[in-house]
Amino acid sequence: MPRFKISVLLPALLLLGWILPRSHAQNGLVTVDVPSSQETDCTGISSSGIVVGYYVNSRGVNHGFALVQGSFKYFDVPGAQATFPYGINSLNHAVGWYQDTNFVTHGFLYIAGKVTTLDPPGSVLTNAWSINNSDTVVGTFVDGSEVHHGFTYSHGAYTTYNAPNAILTVMTGINASGQIDGYYDDSSGNQHGFTLSNGKFSSFDYPGAADTVATRINDSAEIVGYYGASGLGPFSGYLENKGGFNTVNFPGASETRVLGINKAGTVVGRYTDFSGVVHGFMGTP
Repeated sequence: MPRFKISVLLPALLLLGWILPRSHAQNGLVTVDVPSSQETDCTGISSSGIVVGYYVNSRGVNHGFALVQGSFKYFDVPGAQATFPYGINSLNHAVGWYQDTNFVTHGFLYIAGKVTTLDPPGSVLTNAWSINNSDTVVGTFVDGSEVHHGFTYSHGAYTTYNAPNAILTVMTGINASGQIDGYYDDSSGNQHGFTLSNGKFSSFDYPGAADTVATRINDSAEIVGYYGASGLGPFSGYLENKGGFNTVNFPGASETRVLGINKAGTVVGRYTDFSGVVHGFMGTP
């Protein structure tokens, strides 16, 4: 199934240098590759256009990065085995997850140089996906029975959510008005997108798709994600606005996943080329 298994991430910004990304424009979308990386994933974008994500180095280790005005800043959670930034708000507060020295996965919140570990009560694995300008964080945790739950974290308080009739709930995005999106698995293991607004869950699917994953929602309630004809892929990205869907495929890619969108409608994500290499991308479809 095309789900992000709760794994790794967290930033304590360690500036290693200013490097222009390797990029080339393709129909409004631009490739973003960290130099000398085996893989680059762009996972979130702020209202000012700062991109966060992670890359895999030549030794197969995951590290975080931020792309600011065409230059990379690299960062890792201190002492972490791997770091995966996933969300950033317009205040440059960041969230994601990391793996500690015992290979346990924790969420994180980064504000003004301070890192806070996020672990909802009863969790054995935690992913923090997104943060809005009120510093409300959304994410997912796995409990001791290996059940995935959605959660919010706001100023020290956790709240747990489960989509109706779901065996797995993943909360991935939150906008300024508190609307949340994500995806869930039904009893047959098929994935569906959802929104959560004013306490009400609403399910949706990309037309004709067997699996639909929603990854982010912006302040205009535009939703992005990816879908496939089966849970094994390959996947195409999409942009949903008021019930209408537009497919987003990076030109020449074998697979595209849209992972983030800001209020200006700029998207970020990852694509796989026909050699099997994963690249990041950003732009306006």
